[in-house]
Amino acid sequence: MAPGAALASPGITWLHFPIGCLSTSPSKRRLLSPTNLGDCTFQQIVKAVQNHFAPKPTELTCRVTFYTRNQLAGETAAEFLAELRQLAADCNFGAHLEDALRDHFVVDNICYDLCQKMDRGNATLLILLDFSVDFSTINHEFDDLPRTVEVDENMTAGVVASFTVNCTTPSSNGLTVTLETISPTTTFFNSPNALGNGTFQVTLRPGTDLNAREVNQYTLTFKAACPGEDSVTSQLYIQVKEVDRLECDNTFINTAARPLLVPENVAPETVIYTVTLKRRGRGSLTFAFENGSVPFTLNAIGEVLAPATGLTRTQAGKLFQMNIVVSDGDGRSCRSLLMVQVQPVYHNTVNFTESSKAVSVFENTGPLQTITQVHAHGEGHVLYEIIFPSTVYFTIGSETGEIKNTYNIDLDRNPELAQTLLVVRAYDMLHPSDSATITVNITVQPRNLQGPVCQPAIYVAEIPEDSPTGMSLTALSCVDKERNRTLQYQMETSQIPPGSFRMERNVLQVNTTLDCDSVAMASLGFQYRATILVTDSGSPQQTTRIPVLVTVSRVNEYQPECPQRFSFSIPEDAAFGDFVANVNGTDRDYPFNNIEYSILGAQNVFYIGRRSGNLYVLGPLDYEEQKSYPLTINLKDLDNDVNPQAQHIKQCNITINVQNVNDQAPVCTPEIETRTIYSTLASTTNIMTLQCHDDEEGSQLSYAIVGGNINGRFYMNDNRLFHNTFSYNRDGIFDPLNFELLVEVTDSRSTPRLSTTATIIVHVIPWTTTVPTTAAVTTMQHHFDGSAQDPVTGQYYLYDSSSGARRWM
Repeated sequence: MAPGAALASPGITWLHFPIGCLSTSPSKRRLLSPTNLGDCTFQQIVKAVQNHFAPKPTELTCRVTFYTRNQLAGETAAEFLAELRQLAADCNFGAHLEDALRDHFVVDNICYDLCQKMDRGNATLLILLDFSVDFSTINHEFDDLPRTVEVDENMTAGVVASFTVNCTTPSSNGLTVTLETISPTTTFFNSPNALGNGTFQVTLRPGTDLNAREVNQYTLTFKAACPGEDSVTSQLYIQVKEVDRLECDNTFINTAARPLLVPENVAPETVIYTVTLKRRGRGSLTFAFENGSVPFTLNAIGEVLAPATGLTRTQAGKLFQMNIVVSDGDGRSCRSLLMVQVQPVYHNTVNFTESSKAVSVFENTGPLQTITQVHAHGEGHVLYEIIFPSTVYFTIGSETGEIKNTYNIDLDRNPELAQTLLVVRAYDMLHPSDSATITVNITVQPRNLQGPVCQPAIYVAEIPEDSPTGMSLTALSCVDKERNRTLQYQMETSQIPPGSFRMERNVLQVNTTLDCDSVAMASLGFQYRATILVTDSGSPQQTTRIPVLVTVSRVNEYQPECPQRFSFSIPEDAAFGDFVANVNGTDRDYPFNNIEYSILGAQNVFYIGRRSGNLYVLGPLDYEEQKSYPLTINLKDLDNDVNPQAQHIKQCNITINVQNVNDQAPVCTPEIETRTIYSTLASTTNIMTLQCHDDEEGSQLSYAIVGGNINGRFYMNDNRLFHNTFSYNRDGIFDPLNFELLVEVTDSRSTPRLSTTATIIVHVIPWTTTVPTTAAVTTMQHHFDGSAQDPVTGQYYLYDSSSGARRWM
C-alpha cells in the first residue's frame, strides 16, 4: 500500500500517514511545556516521564503500523497474514477486522498481478490465500529484483537496486523495461538503466535530497515487455532510513525574509529569538554569530538575548543583521541571516522640577490677577489643567501654565479661600498619558493699608565728628492706628556713608566713628544721610520712612606730621635762591596738609616758603668752613576746626649737608725738574718722582705726558718717570739728546676736573762716550753678554747687562 493512500471498506475510511509524522525530537520541546517545572506536582512529573519513555500505543499509531507492514521477500501468504493479525490486535477494528485484513492483503504488491485476474467483488480472504503463491513463482519475468531495499537518507546519488528480466523466448529481441509510476510522486529516481543481457539498474539522480521524516518509503512500479508476450509489472519498495544529521528548520533558514520586531524597552537579557532545528545531528551543538559587532548575545542553547544593559534610545529604529551559524559534532552546519528591527518606544518626558509650590497673595486685588505660573519640561507640546479640586475661583492657561483668580478674592465674603490647594497636571498634547502633577498651595492674606505714624517725621541735627560710638541721638514715638500691631525699627541699608547709624528699639544711635576728614564727606557738605524704616506686622506689611540728616562738624584731631626725609644735600657752589628741598609735612585733618612753615631760631643761610614748605639758599656756602647745617622747622596746621584757635604745632629737625665741590687745582713743587741720564740706563730705573699735592678732600691725582715725548721714549707710572729704549743710530733713528717733557697732573677722574702742568727736562748722553782723564784718552771696555731687537727700527743689537752699553749688529 502506498503511503498516504486511502483504504475503503464498508462503512469506514482509513487514512495512511507516513510514520515520520509521529516522531518528535525531545530537544525541540519540553516534557511539561508550557507549564514550568516548579509549578508541577511529583505525580505529574512521573506521569510525563512515563508517557515520554514508555508511551501506550494509540489506535492511530497501531493502524499506521498495520497498514505500513508489507509482505517481505520469501515470506509466504500465510506467514504474512499471521503477522497482520498480530499487528491488528490493538487497532480496534472490531467487526471490520476481516475486511481490513482482506483490503490490506489485496493492495499488497505480492498479489498485485494475481488479484487483477480475480473478481474482486467476490474475493474473500480464504480465496486470496488459496490463490497466493511465493514471490519467486509470481514474478518469474523479473529475476533478482529485491522486494524491499533500504537507503540512507543522506544518499545523494548512486545505484539503488539491480535486476535481470528474462523473456520466455530467450533469443527474442526488443525487451523493454520502463518505470511506470513512483509513489509518492518524485523526480529522485532515474528510469531503469539497461546494462545489457537483460540487466537493469535503478539509480538516484544527482543532488537528491532524501528525508525520512517527510517520506520514509517510495514504491516504484516497473513494466517489462517482451515481443509477442504479455507485459509484466513488478514493484520495488525503497525504504528511506533516517540518519543522525543536522537539519535546520525552514523557519530558521528563512528568518531573513522579514525582520524580527523588538521593542526598544525590552528587558535586559530577554530571549527575543530561539533557533529551531528539524534535526539536531550528532554530538553537542554550537551556536555563534559570524559578525560580532551586534548588541545582542547568543547563548549555548541557541537563544538570542537582548543586551545585558538593555537597548539604548540611540539604537531605536535601527536594523541589526546577524549571521547565525549552528554546527554539530560531525562538522555539519546550517546558517541564517537574522534581522532584528528595534521598534522605538515613546518615552515619558513631561516633568516638573519641583513637586509642590507655595505662593502667597493679598485679597481684593481684582479679578484675573496672575497668582503664579508653573512650568513643566517636555519634548512635545505641553498643556496644563487643574485636576483638583473643581473650582470656579481659579483658572490656568492651558498653554502658559499661568494660574489666575477668576473673581476678586474677598476674605470677608469667602473666608474659605484663605488657603487653597490646587493639583495641576501637565501633559503632552499628542500623548496625554505622558503627564506629571504639581501641588500649588495658595495663601490669601488680608490687606494692611496704613503704615505707622511717627514723631519726629524727619530728624535733623549737627554733632561733632568725635562723637562716640553708641551715643543716642533721638528716640522715635510711633503708633499703628489700625490694629495696634507690633512695630519693627531698622535702618535702611542705603546709608551715606554706609553703616553710620543704628537702631536700638526706637532709639537712633551712632554706629561707627564719624569722620569729616575725607574729600567724599566734604563733597556732601559733611552731612550724613540715612533713613529709619518703621514696619508693622500687618499683611501686607506697611512701612513708614523717617529721613535722618546729621551734619558733622570738624574737629582738629591730628597734629601735623614731619616729612619722612630728615637729611638733604646742597653743593657748596649753590647760588642765592637755589632750591634745597621740600619739607613735605602732612596733616590728616581736612583740609589735608593745610600747614604753615617757619624756621625756628636766627640764621641767615636758608629760608623756607611759608605755605609751600620749600627750602632755599639764602647765604654763601663753603664746605671747607662748615659741612652741615641743623635746622628746626615749625609745622602749624590751619583751619581744621570750627574753633580757629584750636591749632597744633609740630617741630621737625632736619639737616642740610653741604657737598664738596672741586674748585682748587693741584700744585707741583718745583714746577720744573732737570735730569741727566745715559742712554744705556736700565728702563726699569726711575728717572725721577714728581712732588704734587691737592688741598681738596678725597682728591686722586693722575699723571700723563702731554708734550715733548719725541718717539715715545718716556712714560709715567703714577708720579714716577721711566724711559723706553733710545735709538742713536746714524743710519737710522737718532733720538734727541735733550727732551723737554710736559706732564699734566689732574686732580679727579670725574667732572669737574682741575689740572696743572709740570715740566721735566731730560738730558740723554748716548751709549758711546769718551771720558778724558789727562792728556791721554782711555777707551772703556764692555762685555756684551746679550742681544735684543730695537722696537722702533727693528734692528738687532748687543748689550752689556752690567753697564748697559749696546752695539748695533
